[in-house]
Amino acid sequence: MSASDPGSLVPAITRAVAILDTLGEAEGRPLSVSEIARALGLPKSSTANLCASLEAAGMVARIGQGFGLGRKLVELGGRYLATVDQLRDFYELCRRSGHISRETARVAVLDGMDVLYLGRYDGTQPLRLTANIGDRFPANCTATGKAILSTLDRAVAEDRLRTRPLVALSERSITSVPALLADLEATRRRGYAIDDEETTAGIVCLAVPVSGFRTDSAPFAISVTVLKARLDEEFREALLADLRAIAAGMENPLLPKGGADGGG
Repeated sequence: MSASDPGSLVPAITRAVAILDTLGEAEGRPLSVSEIARALGLPKSSTANLCASLEAAGMVARIGQGFGLGRKLVELGGRYLATVDQLRDFYELCRRSGHISRETARVAVLDGMDVLYLGRYDGTQPLRLTANIGDRFPANCTATGKAILSTLDRAVAEDRLRTRPLVALSERSITSVPALLADLEATRRRGYAIDDEETTAGIVCLAVPVSGFRTDSAPFAISVTVLKARLDEEFREALLADLRAIAAGMENPLLPKGGADGGG
């Protein structure tokens, strides 16, 4: 690469990002240079050079004979999240809510046909088998994804849904575009989305869109996750009341942050 030609840096940057994505998909298992090169179809020599540069920058770390993600990514991620004021509001409103304060709640944005989780609040009865910060899930399988998709114009949503096959995470996942469009219409009518064991057996999520929140110009939603066995009609309505109060507090910065107290 020539330092005098900025355009020559583009392939290297693209490949470096691909290496980070590949290491992230390995979920903590160190990958050797050969494995990374093979996964990306890159020459081993250039892959080794890129890994060395990423290691020097703290983006990756050497683990035995391989590489894993580096701590610098945590630092950068933390700094990015610290710039999102509404995330601080989300945590505070969850903590002060009547019912969600005891549950697991999350913040997600739509990225293509995935939802990306930016925040997770764990109450006094947290569910461990749910998405964490930084996780991606197919939007069609999640309450947050369907809540966000329901805010899009129907034609825009339909075009987006046809960009790739809909992924199934459970036997109850919706993988038909017409069926998902019908689900989104029902979501619009009732004002909230439901993931009824569509991601994980025995787990139900409820989500509402938050119209006043912007993160990189991406739509956003908040959700609560509970065991299906606990979710009777009274509890559902109490959780939805809390979700709506939290959403209202985040949409309008002039509302008092205690707006979710005693929700339900």
